[in-house]
Parts: sequence; C-alpha cells; structure tokens
Amino acid sequence: MEVTPAVVPIRVSVLCVARNQDQNLRRCLAALSISSLAKEIEIIVVDLASTDQTSLVVEGNPNLSYLRLPKNFGWTKAANIGLRSTQGESILFLDPRVELAPGAVEILADAVEENGAVAAAIPTLTGPDARPASYLRQLPSPQNLRPDLTSPADPTTAESVEYPGSFALLIRKSFLKGMNFLDQRYGELWADAEIAAQVKSAGRRILRCPGAGGILHPEQPKQLDAGLLESDWHAGAAVYLKKHHGSGFGHSVGATFSSLFSGRLSLTRRIVSGDKFDGTQE
Repeated sequence: MEVTPAVVPIRVSVLCVARNQDQNLRRCLAALSISSLAKEIEIIVVDLASTDQTSLVVEGNPNLSYLRLPKNFGWTKAANIGLRSTQGESILFLDPRVELAPGAVEILADAVEENGAVAAAIPTLTGPDARPASYLRQLPSPQNLRPDLTSPADPTTAESVEYPGSFALLIRKSFLKGMNFLDQRYGELWADAEIAAQVKSAGRRILRCPGAGGILHPEQPKQLDAGLLESDWHAGAAVYLKKHHGSGFGHSVGATFSSLFSGRLSLTRRIVSGDKFDGTQE
C-alpha cells in the first residue's frame, strides 16, 4: 500500500519584491534555503520589471513562486499581487538586501504566534561590518515627515518599535486582511509606514527580537526616475497625512509651491497630477 507523504502546512509566506537586485536576491534566497523553518515557509518573488539577472537567480531556486510584472507598478501594488498568492498564517515582507540567520524566521513567527499583543516582529539587523544597522524610525508626523533612521539602542534587549519599514517585517496575515491589505493609493513608498501606523492604531506592538539576526547589505541601484520617486513620496505623504492626521491637502499645496518657486517645473507638474509609480510611466 502506497503511503501518501504528510503535507506540511505553510506557516510563513516570505514575500520579496525585487527591482534590479539580483546579487542581493541571490544572497537573500540562499539564506532562506537553510532556514530552520525551511519546510514550513513558501517564498514568493515579485519582480518589478527588472533588467538585470533577477530571472536567472530565480530559475536557480525552484522552490519558490516567481511573478514577473511587465512594468514597475511600485512596491505597494507588487506586494498586494504577491499577497493574493500567499498561503501562510503570517507574512514576512523581506527586502532582498536582508540576509537572515538560519533561526530568524522561526523566532519571528514564534514571537507573533505566542503573544496576542504582538502583531508583528522584526529581526535585529547589522551591517556587513557587524555594526548595528540603522533601519528603525519613529512614525512620520506633520512636524517630521522624514524621521531619521536609527539603530537599536541596545541590540541585546527586545523592544517595541514604531516604524521598522519593510526590511524584514513578519506580521499576521489576519491583521493585513483587517486592513483590507495595502492601500493602493500608495506607490513605491509609504505603504510600510501605513502598516506601522495601523498596528499602533490597533493598540498592538511591533517587537524587535534580539535572537533573530540578519545582515542588511547595501542596495543595488534600482534605476528609478528620481523626479518620479520624489513625486511618489509627496503623493504618498498626502495620503498618509489625510488618513492619520486629518488632511494632506496642505502638504500637497506646500510641495507644489516649493517646487514651483525652486524652478522645478517638471516636479511641479508631477505633484499636481499626483504622479506615483504605477506602471503608466513605462
């Protein structure tokens, strides 16, 4: 009698959104292949129309799902497309720059599953030189929309953090469903701030786990249009301010006049039009 192998349930869905990050993606995937939770994770790579060797890197990793988009639709839309394919109870948004230690995913998943007050968990990252990486911020506010990146004050102690970005953020899928996933009004930027703000609004925590290690490597050039990236930032800021601080109209007006008076007419037109990364520019 033939015995059917037991199906191992998916505990964590790892979602990597990549844009011209082939070298980092190769390293990132290699680290996941030796994860202590390797048999209980699925990996989904969403490729934002990369022009480097990303497709070849993925071909060398058969145990993942690869979604290549024909245009750069921005991180938010790419992440939402990837989320539709996930089967895990938790989602790990993982930047290709991050090389996780073998036990990191399991520690993050345990932290979220064992503590109802913890909606999400992040690792403790260092740079390639083993020094603490700067990847934490306070949530943006009308007074400070560009908070500085900082490193953990004490990397050996667990702590709640406000805004860790999407470098390596593990969050319960049920929480994302409660948000109706990611707000499509964001383009390349701000969706990670939206997640953090929603966690805070819900009275939940994002926990940095000192036992979950990882290395944050330098970013490869994504080949993004600088003017469009700035317009995308302003468009996202207006959405964020309206949702969490009452109104974003004042920001849009201020950004428009600032760009106009500085002679950056192309940026002015983009801000007025609300341009963001959505694929229409390619």
